[in-house]
Amino acid sequence: MGILKGKKFSIYVQGCRTNQYEGEAIAAALEAAGALRRGDAPDIIVIVSCTVTATADRKCRKIIRRARRENPCAVIALCGCYAQKLSEEERALLDVDIALGNRLKHKLPRLIAARLAGGAPTVEANADVGRDGSWDALSLDRPRLHTRAFLKVQEGCSHCCSYCIVPSVRGRPVSRPMEEAVEEARRVTDGGCPEIVLTGVHLGLYEDLPLLVRRIGALPNIKRLRFGSIEPFAVDEKLLAALVECPAFCRHLHMPLQSGDDGVLSAMRRGYKAADFAKTAECARAMLGDELHVSTDLMVGFPSEDESAFRRSMEFVRGQEFGKVHVFPYSPREGTDAAAMPQLEESEVRPRVAEALALASELHKKFCSRWIGRELAILVEETDGAAAKGLSGNYIRVTAKAAAAVNETISVVPSRYAGEGLTTEGVSASSSLCSDISVI
Repeated sequence: MGILKGKKFSIYVQGCRTNQYEGEAIAAALEAAGALRRGDAPDIIVIVSCTVTATADRKCRKIIRRARRENPCAVIALCGCYAQKLSEEERALLDVDIALGNRLKHKLPRLIAARLAGGAPTVEANADVGRDGSWDALSLDRPRLHTRAFLKVQEGCSHCCSYCIVPSVRGRPVSRPMEEAVEEARRVTDGGCPEIVLTGVHLGLYEDLPLLVRRIGALPNIKRLRFGSIEPFAVDEKLLAALVECPAFCRHLHMPLQSGDDGVLSAMRRGYKAADFAKTAECARAMLGDELHVSTDLMVGFPSEDESAFRRSMEFVRGQEFGKVHVFPYSPREGTDAAAMPQLEESEVRPRVAEALALASELHKKFCSRWIGRELAILVEETDGAAAKGLSGNYIRVTAKAAAAVNETISVVPSRYAGEGLTTEGVSASSSLCSDISVI
């Protein structure tokens, strides 16, 4: 009999793909303990938190307050990056029952059961996260949020960009044992999930990523393999050769740029210049083909970014012809070196963000439009029986008139661009697939 038998739970997942994996793995652990996934009047609410920006912090607090307001008797467990830095005083103020830091999430079922039985509230952060070489023992049986399965294979980061709080809350780099990662990928794909997305806090630090790609790509039931995000300095010829030799690997690489100006990149401590990024992207396109979709992140308003630096960044981004550009304003994080630098005024940053977003929209339309009138294979993620929505291998969202089943791969010929991707004439491209907060 499970320690949570008959209890109902829901999980809010905030932020990155690594958090998406952890949320789904926590759901698997709660179900294994006997709990039932239900959205109505849950006994247990788990929030997998993000703290990468001040906006993420605010969203997390908003989720907590709403959860408590709507479920006054539920056990609320906050875990992850925001919880890692939470004090006992803050826990009490937010009225959460459990605050659990990183590399400790495997403890959740036991701690929740203890709290349900009348135990005291818990705050447990990993004080040694910066030195801890352990792997949080979470595993996934099947995806619950998407047709594709996120597979976390790496934790932590030692790169220490000047703006980033992640190393201090996620800790030192550690790689998941390869046999364990491959076995989980086998279990998920044998269970009917056709696509694996490898994720990590710094995926490129995985001890032997080319070998992992080859081994997972050789599994009998995998149709698609992709990366969530990978730093440009981790994309070398050895890795690209493995991707070329892996038929399942999708022609999409998300490589965070952050800035196209060398002075800003140096102040950020990114470890490369704009020309280095361009050379990596050029090599990737040469080896993986013209259909490769290179997407990126762009930070606007970093403390040392003056108007000329911003112009150079915009020029570089335009010249790279990215497909998808995620634009976000710089957010100072207490404890980072960049937070102590002279900050730009919001009135200066706001129009730059608007300009960068306009460029991102232009580039996305330009990239997607290359496939208008051409056949694209999409893996169906949503269907209503008459229309199907899904992703192409090179990460273009497509909506098409087709009577297809979820997880079915179909060929379509898009006829127009429709804001978030491509569609066929007469079919709406609106979708509920994109959100920075997911509910399990």
